[in-house]
Amino acid sequence: MNLSGSTPASAPDPAPSTTVPSPTVSNPQARTHDLISRYYAAFNASDPAGMLEVLSDDVQHDINQGGSELGRDAFRAFLAHMDVHYREEARNLTVMASADGLRAAAEFVIHGEYLKTDEGLPPAKGQEYALPVGAFFEVHGGLITRVTNYYNLQDWTRQVGG
Repeated sequence: MNLSGSTPASAPDPAPSTTVPSPTVSNPQARTHDLISRYYAAFNASDPAGMLEVLSDDVQHDINQGGSELGRDAFRAFLAHMDVHYREEARNLTVMASADGLRAAAEFVIHGEYLKTDEGLPPAKGQEYALPVGAFFEVHGGLITRVTNYYNLQDWTRQVGG
């Protein structure tokens, strides 16, 4: 599962997906907040190109209860896999950033539908689920260099009937 101020889920941030900070965003904390908000706006818009645009070439992606992958190409493959098996939206999003803008966290509820059976997981039958998620980020040079997601896999398995 891919997982991702407050932004209501039903109204994703309308900010464009671009790595250039908004001219009104003047401090590192605000720039990072804006960057992470754009990442989730792209996620909620099913815009993998927009998500990839805000990642560094050597991004580290720590997968919940899984391994760690390096690079934008690996993240692209992960997103393609996720799109086959799941349809998801991050709702009730809260983004927090450190004063220096180097670290950020997001808390949200992922609402999803399990579309196609993912290897090693229960059979998919279009089951819907909702899970609290915590995500952690590192940011350097105006791009996300690390994405780490945490959620309760046992709760997800219970929700989809596994």
